[in-house]
Amino acid sequence: VDVFGELFIPILADLPLVQDLSLTLGYRTSDNSRSGPSNSWKANGEWQVNDWLRFRGGMQTAIRSPSISELFAPQLNNFPAFNNQDPCDNRLTTTWSVGGANGAQVRALCAAQSPVAGLTTFTWAGQANAIGGGNPDLQPEESESWTAGVVLRSPFNSGGWMDSLYASVDYWSIELENVIAAVGAATIVQRCFNRDNANPTYSASNEWCQLFQRAQSDGGVINLKQLSRNQAFQNTSGADITFGVGFDLGGAGNLDFSVLSTWVEKFETQTSTADPLNDYVGTIGTGTGSATPEWRHTVNAGWRLSPFSVTATARFIDSMVHSATVTGGSPVTNTGTDSVWYFDLRGTYDITDRVTLRVGVNNLLDEEPQIYSPNIQSNTDPSTYDVLGRRYFIGINARF
Repeated sequence: VDVFGELFIPILADLPLVQDLSLTLGYRTSDNSRSGPSNSWKANGEWQVNDWLRFRGGMQTAIRSPSISELFAPQLNNFPAFNNQDPCDNRLTTTWSVGGANGAQVRALCAAQSPVAGLTTFTWAGQANAIGGGNPDLQPEESESWTAGVVLRSPFNSGGWMDSLYASVDYWSIELENVIAAVGAATIVQRCFNRDNANPTYSASNEWCQLFQRAQSDGGVINLKQLSRNQAFQNTSGADITFGVGFDLGGAGNLDFSVLSTWVEKFETQTSTADPLNDYVGTIGTGTGSATPEWRHTVNAGWRLSPFSVTATARFIDSMVHSATVTGGSPVTNTGTDSVWYFDLRGTYDITDRVTLRVGVNNLLDEEPQIYSPNIQSNTDPSTYDVLGRRYFIGINARF
């Protein structure tokens, strides 16, 4: 059961320095058969100073109950990336590996799990054998967020290009508790070997060590329980920045430029309240969708002279290091990615008022995907990088 409502409150208008001042309030109460009752609210305000300056911002809380799949999805085998991540691998030199300062204790624990893993010749390259699926014990996620921004419109009225200037900057901050997510395979295994001080006695009965086993034949990680769980904390903040301008070319049409940029200030995560905060800004991980570049840009340039139009788009993704290096992984074996630009070109022709022909090419320069060391998806992230290369399209839009 959900009950919600919103209230718009006009506060002031048509005063010096206050063209319009308003407040929007919202409240929701819910009752979930599994997670029980919950309440959330929001408060957003806008202050229009004059025709060219506006401030906006707000605060809100939110609650998300676990989905049916997060609760009850079948628990099935999967094979997460685990290359250069095993603490028993004799090539690693991190503090939680056999090559680190506590190597003797690490090796003893490796041998206790599997005699093969305890050998001085043991290495592991490939994937782990895991079990993923739903967790009926999940609790709802809770979040608090706030935003503050300013919107600028051109103060000019000269009839020229300066009349079209606009810009906006919006800062945002989101804090999420009881995050529903599966802990990474490398994190589970490495914490068994005292990463983040999670097993200081190197005990085989530690809670993290109980989440996986090792094959006695080759020492590989098997039966790793990678179910969704409520993690402690996630905190991210940053800013969205826009800018645009247009030019009237007279008989040669109109030319418009726009830029949309996103800057991520921080992306902190904490698995449990006893763990350290790790900031993953500027990193890319072992799974798809794990990239958090510090900067992204989208630049558009468009020309229109009826019935034709041409739009060029440039997309920028900042360079990133491997997320494993945040927790002590070697940057030699855990490589990152360089920054990359993608360019697209699109054109349209209005055949009639209702029919438009469109043609274009995506990834105009045939930029190849960035290659790094996740050991999945052919060593790249298809949710972040273009894996198809240059491609063309043609189509017709008809409006009835």
